[in-house]
Amino acid sequence: MTRQDMEWVLTLFGTAIGAGILFLPIQAGLGGIWPMIILTLIILPLTYISHRGVTRMVASSEQATDITGVVENDLGRNWGFAISVLYFLSIVTICVGYATGVTNIVSSFLENQMGIDGISRPMLTGILLVGLTGVIVAGENTVLKVTSILVYPLIAILFGLSLYMIPYWNLSVFQQPIEPASLVRNLLLTFPVLVFSMNFSPICSALASSYRGKSATPDEAVKRTDRVVWWNSLILLVFVMFFVFSIVLSQTPQSMVDAKANNVDVLTMISLQSNEPWLRYLIPIVALIAIVTSYFGHFIGTREGLDGMIYRLATWNADKDSKAAFNHRKLRTWTTVCMIAGLWMLAVFNPPILKIIGAMSAPVIALYCYVMPVVLMKRVPRLMIYRSTWGGVVFVFGLITIIGYGVAEYM
Repeated sequence: MTRQDMEWVLTLFGTAIGAGILFLPIQAGLGGIWPMIILTLIILPLTYISHRGVTRMVASSEQATDITGVVENDLGRNWGFAISVLYFLSIVTICVGYATGVTNIVSSFLENQMGIDGISRPMLTGILLVGLTGVIVAGENTVLKVTSILVYPLIAILFGLSLYMIPYWNLSVFQQPIEPASLVRNLLLTFPVLVFSMNFSPICSALASSYRGKSATPDEAVKRTDRVVWWNSLILLVFVMFFVFSIVLSQTPQSMVDAKANNVDVLTMISLQSNEPWLRYLIPIVALIAIVTSYFGHFIGTREGLDGMIYRLATWNADKDSKAAFNHRKLRTWTTVCMIAGLWMLAVFNPPILKIIGAMSAPVIALYCYVMPVVLMKRVPRLMIYRSTWGGVVFVFGLITIIGYGVAEYM
């Protein structure tokens, strides 16, 4: 691998590691050890092939552009706009979960570690969202640089916590009997959350566009991006599942039940159980950093997606002069205000984060990453050479992700 390849692997890895990994152990712990083992065996090829499909769509194009530009060139403006909407939906639901998670972490820390009770949730949520969004408005480029720097200490701390928990592992869970009906239900509940935690599709377009601009041919760009996606998928699997197994094996099922009932992440749960003062204060801060950095990136991406959709609709049939005169600054102000208001209203109601991930975020991610590339590889002539049996398998698991969580809740 070249230096550029390694840099992109680290970038993809850093993008994928966020708040999702903090909620996966809760769902995995509720489901038991055997669904975790089964999903660990199948998630690597699914993650690799699905994300490879997104990058191949862009890397194989005749011109260096993003995913929307590729689809517009192949299928027209209407399809390009549809992909923009799909991309927007894949990240806006995540923002709702992160806004709720930030409020719950801070609320739990103030009540349990600082002894401050009776805080108004609407007021606390409003202060946090206005404060965090204010940081973004004050310096978006600075925020992105800081979050990109913070993600690596965060990864180191999470890996260190995984190692720290090894002496507390309870291996008796491997003696649990397998009940087929319960196994299927837990697989359907856990798989969407795992898809969410292993997702790095938002940056795949940028990866492919970068290589397409620097490579001599589309074939060379495809080969190089395939390699980057493979190594990132493998490293991500090892890191995420080691963390999940370490946490699940060291905690009791009741702890996971309590965490889900309180709508908090796994680190906040551990901090409330710990008898060591440094862990009680350090771990919530780590959890807050993880969710805040994820919130920053997804808020910026959501706002840009919303701005783009509104601009496209407003100038759909406009001439060149009208497009040039469009007031982007005013649009940005209104979309920012509307997003804060919408996130505030939803976060105040404290919606269950695991349900948001499993029933809303993961299905849209699956539609964008698992289903869309396979469909387009059958529809677009230049992409037909990338069709494969594995693509059909990924398509099926995409459909399972879309409907699985809802079906499992009625089993």
